[in-house]
Amino acid sequence: MRKVITMATVTLIVTQTKDASGNILLDIENKPSGGMPGAVEKRVLNWEPVELNHTLFGNIRGRSRVAKVDELEDEWLKGGWEEGTEEVLHFKTEHIDSKGVVTQQVLGFVKVEGVRYQARRVLVTTEGSDKNVEITI
Repeated sequence: MRKVITMATVTLIVTQTKDASGNILLDIENKPSGGMPGAVEKRVLNWEPVELNHTLFGNIRGRSRVAKVDELEDEWLKGGWEEGTEEVLHFKTEHIDSKGVVTQQVLGFVKVEGVRYQARRVLVTTEGSDKNVEITI
């Protein structure tokens, strides 16, 4: 299934609201091409841990927040954003079934040849390994 997903085009539909406590809520609907089933990521940007069983990744613990770029721990995640960027969205996921694997995603804006795009920088690390996966999408 994961190999099939790498060949799909995915459309993201993002809806932002606030709850009664003032927390920012994001619903990110993933619509893959080719008739594959979609999914909805529901994120509360309050950095509180949320555990769930993900269809592809198994048991995970995730946190989401609006972060100052300077607050990010990894230098690669801090770089490459549109000039003047002070805040980004930061998602951190611990893969409970894959001990020591952590995925971090940072969402912001980049300029490519003068055109502004929303982008994600994704960093996957494994405890005890010096090999990381770094992807910009």
